[in-house]
Amino acid sequence: MKALTALLALTFAAPALALDLDRPGAMQQLARDNPAHYAKVEKILSEAPYRPYASMARWIHTEFNATDVGASHLLKTSYPAQARLSFALDGTPYSKTIYIDAPGKVLPLIK
Repeated sequence: MKALTALLALTFAAPALALDLDRPGAMQQLARDNPAHYAKVEKILSEAPYRPYASMARWIHTEFNATDVGASHLLKTSYPAQARLSFALDGTPYSKTIYIDAPGKVLPLIK
């Protein structure tokens, strides 16, 4: 039971320990402290909203060698929709709320 509790605590604590890129001045601080990560984060944040949502996490993992990539399946109902994106570069966790601009699909009604 203790192991399960510890696992759950780590699962939910990891995003809380991430560098919140929504915080004012976070990107400027990242550019100053770690220019290599800043370049990768800038590219991720500029391209991720236009990627198909279903394959965005895989793209971030393979293109940038990121770990712990997570894109929330709970979308905020705004226009455009918003989702929470988290990932780690070289063991440093990051998180950001992004807008999902990828086009949706129109599916026929099945009777």
